[in-house]
Amino acid sequence: MTMNFLEMIKSHFLLMDGSMGTYYAQVYPTEENIPEIANITHPEQIERIHTDYIAVGAQILRTNSFASHAEGLTGLPLHRADDRQATLQIIYDNVFQSYKIAQKAALHADNKVWVAGDIGPIPTKGEISDDEILPQFETMLDALLDAGAEIILFETFADFEYIFPAVQYVKKQVIEKHLPFSPVIMVSFCLNKFGCTKAGISASNLVKTAVDSGIIDVIGFNCGVGSTHMKRIIQKIDFGDMPVSIAPNSGYPDFIRDRNIYRDNVGYFCNNMVEIASMGVNILGGCCGTTPQYIQELRKQLQQHYGANENFTKMRHHLSVSAADRGIDKTQNGFLNKLNVGKKVIAVELDPPQNGKADKISQASVLLKQAGVDIITFSDSPMGKMRADSIASSILVNQQTEIATMPHICCRDKNVIALGGVFLGAHMNGIRNMLVITGDPVPTGDKSTTSSVYDFNSFRLMNYFKQLNIEYFADDPIIYGGALNQCRPNLDIEIDRMHKKCSAGADYFLTQPIYSDDDIERIKYIKTKIETKILCGIMPLVNFRNAMFVKNEMSGIQIPDEIITRYNENMSREEGEQVGITISLEIIAKLHDIADGYYFMVPFNRASMICKIIEKM
Repeated sequence: MTMNFLEMIKSHFLLMDGSMGTYYAQVYPTEENIPEIANITHPEQIERIHTDYIAVGAQILRTNSFASHAEGLTGLPLHRADDRQATLQIIYDNVFQSYKIAQKAALHADNKVWVAGDIGPIPTKGEISDDEILPQFETMLDALLDAGAEIILFETFADFEYIFPAVQYVKKQVIEKHLPFSPVIMVSFCLNKFGCTKAGISASNLVKTAVDSGIIDVIGFNCGVGSTHMKRIIQKIDFGDMPVSIAPNSGYPDFIRDRNIYRDNVGYFCNNMVEIASMGVNILGGCCGTTPQYIQELRKQLQQHYGANENFTKMRHHLSVSAADRGIDKTQNGFLNKLNVGKKVIAVELDPPQNGKADKISQASVLLKQAGVDIITFSDSPMGKMRADSIASSILVNQQTEIATMPHICCRDKNVIALGGVFLGAHMNGIRNMLVITGDPVPTGDKSTTSSVYDFNSFRLMNYFKQLNIEYFADDPIIYGGALNQCRPNLDIEIDRMHKKCSAGADYFLTQPIYSDDDIERIKYIKTKIETKILCGIMPLVNFRNAMFVKNEMSGIQIPDEIITRYNENMSREEGEQVGITISLEIIAKLHDIADGYYFMVPFNRASMICKIIEKM
């Protein structure tokens, strides 16, 4: 059947169903409006939805399993988020049941109806590990394969991060389960009006990646935009010979009484979809806001233009070389050039002011530039406490002193829309270097009034930067690095994270402050495992109280007792600073053959202290 399906969509239009959620809420307004839960509690309701779509001409049904993951199924009886195996079993049962319901409806249809096992993205917040995400995807796939699914659709994704491992898992299970078929793999991505996903990847780049992978059978786009924007986006894409599925929203909703309400615009939607069909699209359907009425009218208009299931001529566009093929030109970046030719660079971190007054960072920046510093970095509200914006501080200092600046960008405080706007604005104002970090969580006592966002983790944010550079900044890109915690108990995990960040475009890493010989040996070990540039962290301690605070209250930093004993509580300011300078120079000497550069963290913005260290290096 799978070959028949692929052969069919290469030469015929096939109609896919419309939205499950929109129509479910319309037909069963008194229910919880979480259709995935109804697979278990009210299967007859879901079968009725599928049957209604079949009745108006839908030839492909998507199973009601889009949000059949741990978070989406929290309303099911006996759901226990603290019991991993029990939760995975609930996911399996729900997805298996969703396929059987759709299959039952398809078998009672008068004409051939295909069933696609539908898998949506799993919400991620912060640094959630693959160990928490991948088992859920694998459980969904096991359920679909055991139920007999011959088409699997990954729908409304933003990138391929979890799709590729999931597809490889399917290929492995086909062999291990001795299945008589290998499922057709369909992928569909959610776009914004500019033709990019929330991960910053363009539609054209997604198509290229799918084609190059050799393991994707059908690529598509759904959700995010209405039919007009979808039409404008895809008319600029060269799909080659890959089959294409398109399922836009009916339009853009009004938000009324905590609900998204879509307007009834069947004629407008279907007119646009007929034009989309003429571009060589193989599968046409609908997403949010569409109902059987939309599919019925779309079928009618397609028949008027093309006849019922008649062969059609693909009108595929063959465009010039895309931005994704041109490559990124990093040669204009002086900081990166110096780093790459083997010269030791010096980066110095300043804390943006808490009171909005820039005089201290301005004065410190002038001193540091005179001392020969290559770049000044600004932290992004460290420890979850408010400070002046790191990018605004970087722009100010860059314009005042003409020294290169590197704002830290954490994922905690802004959603994807805000971050995208920030990066465009930063580039407009000359910022070409950034440090990407996940960010410290909001302090416990503030959580009642302040919430973290974490649309990204550091890996995803780097991939977002990578795509922005491809799409918008290829001729003058933003160069970015990542944080390195050499104090992590399992150093191989940290190295694996570094490899992922390098794959996401990171050109260098800044370490946590280094104080011990053990830290230095760990940096040596890391350098044997990964080829990248490392700026070693140097944070001078100014007195006994400062040393004790860092040792006891700052996570990820290890200060040996022999460092602490070199301070005493009765030292003058000058004596304390001199000890800090001496210790820093000793550490720098030990790092000379290891470090690609040095990353100074300035205590209390005492730039003169850093200048003295640089003078004696």
